Amino acid sequence: MASGFTAALLVGALGTVASSAAPAPPPVLLHAAPDGSGSACTLSRPCSVLGAQQRERQVLAGNQGAGRDVVVVLSDGTYRLTAPLRFGPADSGRNGHRVTWTSAPGARPVLNGATRVRGWRLTDPVKNVWSAPIPAGLATRQIYVDGKQAPIAQTTPDEQDVTFAAADGGYTTSPNWAAGLRDRIGAAAMSRVEFVYTGKNGDWTESRCRVDSVSGANVLMQQPCWRNITSRPVFTQASGSLPNMKPGTAPTRMENAYPFLHTGQWFLDPKRHVLNYVPLPGQDVNRLDIEAPRLTSLVTGTGTLDRPVHDITFRGLRFAYATWNEPSSAAGFADVQDNLRLTGDDPTYPQATCTFGTPPGTCPFGSLTRQPGNVQWRAAHDVTFERNTFTGLGAAGLVFEYGSRHNTIQGNVFSGIAGNGVILGDTTDPHPSDVGADDREINEYNTIDNNLIEHVGTDYPSAAAITLFFTQHTSVTHNDIRDVPYTGISAGVIQGHVDNVDHPDNTTNVNSDNTISANLIHGFMQVLSDGGAIYAEGHQGRTVLAADGSVDRAAGIAHGLHAAGNVAYDQGNVNFTWYDDAGAKWINWDGNVEWNGKLAQGGCQTTGHFDVTGNYSAQPIGQYHCTPPGGTDVTYTDNKTLPLRPMASDLPSGTIRDAGLQDGFRDLATDRAPQVSYAQAAGGTVFVAGDGFTAGTRVSFAGTPAATVTVTSPAFLTATVPSGTTVTSVTITTPVGTASRAVPPPDVALGKPAEQSSTVSSNYPASYAVDDDLRDYAGTTTEAQPWWQVDTGASYPIDKIAVHNRADCCADRLADYYIFVSDTPFTSTSLSDTLTQPGVWWTHKSEQAGRPSTIDVGRTGRYVRVQLAGTNQLALAEVQVLTAPHN
Repeated sequence: MASGFTAALLVGALGTVASSAAPAPPPVLLHAAPDGSGSACTLSRPCSVLGAQQRERQVLAGNQGAGRDVVVVLSDGTYRLTAPLRFGPADSGRNGHRVTWTSAPGARPVLNGATRVRGWRLTDPVKNVWSAPIPAGLATRQIYVDGKQAPIAQTTPDEQDVTFAAADGGYTTSPNWAAGLRDRIGAAAMSRVEFVYTGKNGDWTESRCRVDSVSGANVLMQQPCWRNITSRPVFTQASGSLPNMKPGTAPTRMENAYPFLHTGQWFLDPKRHVLNYVPLPGQDVNRLDIEAPRLTSLVTGTGTLDRPVHDITFRGLRFAYATWNEPSSAAGFADVQDNLRLTGDDPTYPQATCTFGTPPGTCPFGSLTRQPGNVQWRAAHDVTFERNTFTGLGAAGLVFEYGSRHNTIQGNVFSGIAGNGVILGDTTDPHPSDVGADDREINEYNTIDNNLIEHVGTDYPSAAAITLFFTQHTSVTHNDIRDVPYTGISAGVIQGHVDNVDHPDNTTNVNSDNTISANLIHGFMQVLSDGGAIYAEGHQGRTVLAADGSVDRAAGIAHGLHAAGNVAYDQGNVNFTWYDDAGAKWINWDGNVEWNGKLAQGGCQTTGHFDVTGNYSAQPIGQYHCTPPGGTDVTYTDNKTLPLRPMASDLPSGTIRDAGLQDGFRDLATDRAPQVSYAQAAGGTVFVAGDGFTAGTRVSFAGTPAATVTVTSPAFLTATVPSGTTVTSVTITTPVGTASRAVPPPDVALGKPAEQSSTVSSNYPASYAVDDDLRDYAGTTTEAQPWWQVDTGASYPIDKIAVHNRADCCADRLADYYIFVSDTPFTSTSLSDTLTQPGVWWTHKSEQAGRPSTIDVGRTGRYVRVQLAGTNQLALAEVQVLTAPHN
């Protein structure tokens, strides 16, 4: 009879074993421990992790492994790897059996690629810099302090009081800042100083280049990085571009020099083999776990098309602390999009140019360089990653590529990753056969489901949580994606940059039958712009022809991208939630839900053949503002408009309930402290969206418990407000933590019809002042006494009016203004006439409006107007007409 340990292990590693007349033979069990040194890998004498792999290969090569599963059991603790664990065909299960690498029951083994830094001493009392020795040759772009990434030493042009001007190959600085810095730190250290450019190659990018040398006031930047961000290739019939950074553009910040150190930051001195750190207040540096990643890869799996690596499972492991040093090279990080980058150094044939070849599909957009994974698999079949944690990683978390099929990424946590979370595929071979390759290269029948992905793109923020390149029969479903700097899920980035409705088939590819469904995406686009919850570009399916040669639309839609039942809210920077961009083709947007964004669905220079059906949207759909305009053959059916700030009753309950993690995986969210991302009150109830809610969640309003709480899923709940309670905030308490959020007072102007005396451009409509978004503005032309007004639809008891000035510039324009309130329509646009209209309440403000300026009203009104007294442009970020707080 199996021991209790073995029985628990078998259930964990192999799942529930069904009874049968002829039970399968028990698996071969091999044991590893951080201090293991045995050779037989028994429970009493475990092996090291490398020893366990060697023993596993011996078992698989012999008769013992021919008809049995093999289970490698890792006991609790940290396994400090001196080299990556490399898996290949010899590590694969045999004859339909599997090899499983799993944690022991209750254990949390960590595969760690870092050196723990010890021996700290105070070396600079003035700056409170502590230093510790590191191994010679250790190079890393990340340092982790008690499990959290610490920022590298950095500064800004403003802090340094330096200005930059264009010069050949770089800059001149004024005053002579660069030469002064070089004289302080030395020429070698100066060549390691890195300039960071947020949004300078497009709002969706963050490029990085290092200094080459300094001569006088001139700063020469390293090549090819500098050329790849300032002199990018152009191509014909473009529907998307690779924007150049303008000469003389100042860096957003400068990094990686000792004088840049601030509290909480680090600097590695490779000459002295020393790590410097300035501890945060209250930190005792000698009690901290400070990890310096050494390895650039933790685990790899490499097969071939003829001999794939296959039938391996990883379960319950923690992959932690690896770096990625290519951005420190002369190629830097010349960002294109979604962490694709230019690395080429051949000006005569620049990377990413596009000359249309024969047959179609050979456009060398495929030569863009993709980010590697710290855990990466190639030609992998039936490999499963389940219930693992990927954290503290300097590249992408997990990558499957090149003929990887029938793999499953399920129930994992991806958190604290410098690049993308999960990548499937590569930029190469949109049609493998076009370049003489084997169609077995196509990645197909892979599943990415029930993962929690958060805080990716910490160093390279153009990262998507999940990125798909050329794939077929892929399922991305029931993932919880939150708090990410850019796009949630990307399908086909860069693949359509030469296609649109006028020339739809310059570049085709093998994409087909992919599904993105029931994902919960919230807190996306928090750093960069021009992305979405789901971003699709290029052909998402093949054009299918009927017998008579006509396009078979139904078949094309059926075999294209199906994006269904996804829920997205809390978009950071402005763009589309469901984004079909350049050359996008064959997409079915079906039953998705979005609010708290800007534009629900649309794109730029798309191709078309879309069904947009049964979606719930608080923002507009069908938004195509480029030339040529929106794609051909787009149908809109049974779509519903939501309030800008919906309640639970406004939303499709089944879709809301099912989005995100499913039963069996919801502990990934509920085992963490809750977070509250959205709260709205109406009719005596409060609707809360966030994460980590459990059946026993407690809800209170300024200390007053809710009368009832209904938890729909870990992401949504509704609470009933006790009679007589004023609601200004909501607090959520679960067994593992507490979170609070303000509940906005009722804004009766929100989403209501607005107009203004003139409109300076289509980018500044009157509606932008009542759209719950402070990042856009309503704006008039320059004129005498310009005005803006809203009709709230009924007379309400108005408590206050909040006027929000614009934040980007020109705030002085909103001064010397009047606010008018009336129960009946204004009879004139003349300022003097409105001041004397019977029944109109008004107030005058001579000072510049704030963000906001809040004015007490205390009367009823339906119509509200803001009007300047003089001649200027009137610009408003938001006008809120607030009734009394909820009670």
